Amino acid sequence: MTPALLRRLFPNDVHHVAGFRYELAARLPEVGRVLDLGCGANAELEDYRTDGREVWGADFEPHPHLRHPEWFRALRPDGAIPFPDGHFDAVASVMVLEHVAEPTRFLREVARVLRPGGHFVGHTVSGSHYVTWLRRAFGLLPHGVNQALVRRLYGRPEVDTFPAFYRLNTRRQMLRACRATDLRLLRLRRYADPGYFGFTRWTAGAAVALDRLLAGGSSALGRLYLTAVLAKPRG
Repeated sequence: MTPALLRRLFPNDVHHVAGFRYELAARLPEVGRVLDLGCGANAELEDYRTDGREVWGADFEPHPHLRHPEWFRALRPDGAIPFPDGHFDAVASVMVLEHVAEPTRFLREVARVLRPGGHFVGHTVSGSHYVTWLRRAFGLLPHGVNQALVRRLYGRPEVDTFPAFYRLNTRRQMLRACRATDLRLLRLRRYADPGYFGFTRWTAGAAVALDRLLAGGSSALGRLYLTAVLAKPRG
């Protein structure tokens, strides 16, 4: 019922993961280097690795279920990316931007490791959607309590639940951070999805209907996920 309702009320929206992958694939080089920044288990971009395309992962520490350790590098404690300037043709981050505490520092590091003409593709929950405000309220609880709730509601292990700051997941926040870096916002695409309320078909259906109502006032208010594409000028 709910997938049909979602398609009926949001006929032009693709699934948010498919949308992210489309935006990323459009900017991948046939031969070159790609970085999954905040890679977790280092599996999200593994399908893009080819004989001519290196796909690296970086995070603060190795995940307990890390894949392809030979393609993983640990971030430094201050968040510095352990690769030289201009090393990557593309950098991607999946469900990371909402956890960034210092947006300008984060994007400066992204810009540093991108070659001129390279792209950053970030996929995250939208700070303009009401779910973000609900998550902010939950964030007032101790982090251990948050981890337990997320595991109970969504089955996500505690190791994959992190504190969120919501400082880099709206258009305004991205534009502000870009002004202090060498990056510019090229494209921002939004997607409706009732995933956070998928406990039953009734809660999911109600979420879709509410999103449609909110989207009538503003596209951003009724769409839970977004993909942002940032570009580094060629010079």
